[in-house]
Amino acid sequence: MNEAPRTSFLKSVLIGVSIAAIAVAGWVIYASPGSVPSSGVRLGLATREGPVYIVVQQGDTAADIGARLEAAEIIDSATSFERLATIIGAESRLSAGEYEFLEATSVLDAVTRLRDGLTSARVVTVREGLRLEEVAKLLEDRGVVNANDFLAAANGIATSGSNIDADLLASRPRAATLEGYLYPATYSFPRSSDATQVVLTMIDSLATRLTPELRAEAAAQGLSIHQVLILASIVEREAVLPEERELIASVYLNRIEDGMPLQADPTVQYALTQRPGSVVEFGYWKRALTLQDLQYDSTYNTYVKSGLPPGPIANPGIDSITAVIRPAQTNYLFFVATGNGGHAFAETYDEHLRNVERYQ
Repeated sequence: MNEAPRTSFLKSVLIGVSIAAIAVAGWVIYASPGSVPSSGVRLGLATREGPVYIVVQQGDTAADIGARLEAAEIIDSATSFERLATIIGAESRLSAGEYEFLEATSVLDAVTRLRDGLTSARVVTVREGLRLEEVAKLLEDRGVVNANDFLAAANGIATSGSNIDADLLASRPRAATLEGYLYPATYSFPRSSDATQVVLTMIDSLATRLTPELRAEAAAQGLSIHQVLILASIVEREAVLPEERELIASVYLNRIEDGMPLQADPTVQYALTQRPGSVVEFGYWKRALTLQDLQYDSTYNTYVKSGLPPGPIANPGIDSITAVIRPAQTNYLFFVATGNGGHAFAETYDEHLRNVERYQ
């Protein structure tokens, strides 16, 4: 019965000895001749502005990498780097890639980052419901790619259709943009990524999530992928509460089946960006729409044009896509915002008018 406490005690002693040994080894490394830095650096007071990028190639040894880091004045001693990598068993596990360091990085931090492969990728979260221009600006703001380069690459890929899942684009009009096809998610882009690679990565992400099963279900309902993405983009812009996505999708699908215009406000917002000065004054999504706005002549304005707009109005997430493919089974034809993020749904116009009177 006393064996467990004794074992735990022995483990604690061994761990303590190991930590002490590493600490001593670390002290020897940092205090070895030639490793003591000039004044200020040991305190982490970097004098160079901005990070330094180091590329580690497959097959580089700890000695190679240490020398490169020392030459770039990232660490104080290549010898210390090589010794520490050997002590902790990382000399053969230093990952290739591009790394971002600040001047006066500790040898331990440098070895750990290279062992764990913590490269200098640009991490960016593209949220659902953004249009192409907004995605482009976000990527530029996060230092991934230039916004104009991104839009040019998207346009070029949209025109050529090369290097993309052919089935994904089969129903997309050749003249259409890639609006709706750039999947919103959190990405980790290498610093070496160019605009074309970024666009293709986002399209591939959509292709992966839009599984063969989902594509087959959509086809069984008579919906092409392009039509699914159009409706999903509208649902994405309309839905505030996640649980309402399937209900909102059912309204639009019911209206299509009954030959009614969609009358979706987000399509008007999308159309209005073509009106001179609108984006500067109201942004990409004008909040308060006027009667004049609802009459704006555009193929995207579903108040004046029947059927679906020619393309998606934003880039939807998988939840909105799935909601269109697997909508709620309702007879709803109308909905109105209730003011708390939700909507009141109605089957008849009279019921809808009562909801409008109640909530607006």
